[in-house]
Amino acid sequence: MKDTGMIRSLDSLGRIVVPVEIRMTRNIDIGDPIEFFVLNDNVIVLRKYTSTECTFCRSMDNVSYYKDQFICSQCLSELGLSKHDLEDSTPHGPTVEQHSFDANNKKRVRTEEMKLRLKQAIQEHPHANQKELAEKLGISQARVSQLKRRLNV
Repeated sequence: MKDTGMIRSLDSLGRIVVPVEIRMTRNIDIGDPIEFFVLNDNVIVLRKYTSTECTFCRSMDNVSYYKDQFICSQCLSELGLSKHDLEDSTPHGPTVEQHSFDANNKKRVRTEEMKLRLKQAIQEHPHANQKELAEKLGISQARVSQLKRRLNV
């Protein structure tokens, strides 16, 4: 394990700040879910959590991996693809772990997707406050604020 030389203390509520250098190199944005697990008695691991839900409809049923995305069987059929097409395009079948630590474009793609979802939510609910928008999108109020700044709203 690489020693970063960065030390952070827990606050009175048990929180810790992940240094910006680590967040940037690991493509972790404000509002991104973080997974915790213990390797052994002395090591606690944090990593960015990547869900295996369908990119389009958020379903968790019959999900396959295709071109850096998880897609359910129903959305596959709507796209005119079959599981056979997936096997031809991804011969090694990337795992969730490989997906979790993918290239820098992931951050940009996710942010663009969230900006579009926020823009749509604002159009559908023009009088909603940040808390209501956050609840509708399933993200934090801080992430809504960050995305609104990027939308110049």
